[in-house]
Amino acid sequence: MPPERARILLAEDQASVAQPVLNVFNSSGHDVRWVRAVREVRAQLSEFSPDVLILDTTLDTDGLELFQALRFSPEHPPAGVIILTEPGDISTKERAQQLGAAAVLAKPLRGDEIVEIVEDLLTYL
Repeated sequence: MPPERARILLAEDQASVAQPVLNVFNSSGHDVRWVRAVREVRAQLSEFSPDVLILDTTLDTDGLELFQALRFSPEHPPAGVIILTEPGDISTKERAQQLGAAAVLAKPLRGDEIVEIVEDLLTYL
């Protein structure tokens, strides 16, 4: 059974993508934080200790490099990492899947889809 109030870290540099995601998770009762840069992701992983990380691949540096570095670290969120890609970016999607992403979603995101995926991942906590 998923926690009633999960901690979700959203790493996305575009407000137009982040704001709808923040709204849907806040209205679902989850605690969500939004960061726009890799250094902020690293700080929040330690400080906030999220259950799930939603990570854009096009932050200020390569998001997949950060994901690869986190895979076996103690800071890796227990419910996993969801990777966000640009539409049609098949090579990034395949690489994220090979690295063990919990899910890979193309932008723009559908609120109901991301909530369903996160809540499914949280059932394994």
